Amino acid sequence: MRAPLLVGLALFGLAACQSQPTRPLSAENYEVEAADPAKVRQIKNDAVRTLLDQGQYYAALAHIEEQKQGQPDSPDLIYLEAEARRHLRQLQQSEALYQRLMGGPLEGKAWHGLGLLTARSDLEAAIRSLRNASAKLPTDVEIRNDLGYALMEAGRYTEALPELSTAAELAPSQLKSRNNLIILMLLTGNQAGAEQMAKQSGATPETVKQLRSQAQSIRSQQASRGARSPT
Repeated sequence: MRAPLLVGLALFGLAACQSQPTRPLSAENYEVEAADPAKVRQIKNDAVRTLLDQGQYYAALAHIEEQKQGQPDSPDLIYLEAEARRHLRQLQQSEALYQRLMGGPLEGKAWHGLGLLTARSDLEAAIRSLRNASAKLPTDVEIRNDLGYALMEAGRYTEALPELSTAAELAPSQLKSRNNLIILMLLTGNQAGAEQMAKQSGATPETVKQLRSQAQSIRSQQASRGARSPT
């Protein structure tokens, strides 16, 4: 699945969250560690998430390796490592880590990661994984959006609509799902609906132009896959 201009799967170029640079734990935090080890583990995990959001995947892995010395089987650390390695395209390592989470509390997140991991190479397998993720975490906006986008790329527009609509209603202020709905309307020939939604949401003419370009890119990808399919 190719990188969208503004929207699409989290795997392919969504803007990283703007957050403050990660700072080392202070003496005060070390005092917290002595009193509440779970609290400081959360602080350290949040620091790793910040590094991932900033695209500092190697730094994130270094912090994860350090933390694993004390908790090698932590589901949170396994998941964070899988995410870092997925972004680095270390596919086999990432897949193995996601598989370790199956049957545990982060299974839904693991299915989501597997879906993003396989989206470039096997769109139908990605959709199956994303459906499993959605079944585990039905109110997760990112999963609903990514599933809807994958279905849209596969040309399964009727199935994509409820997924993207659910994501948009769960997070009305989120632009990705709204923009994906506009793309879906363009792909299905609903020009009036796309223009109305763009107007209601305050999308700029430049944004609408980019969404039209994204719709055309999806059409081209679908045509290319169709041409490669055996007859």
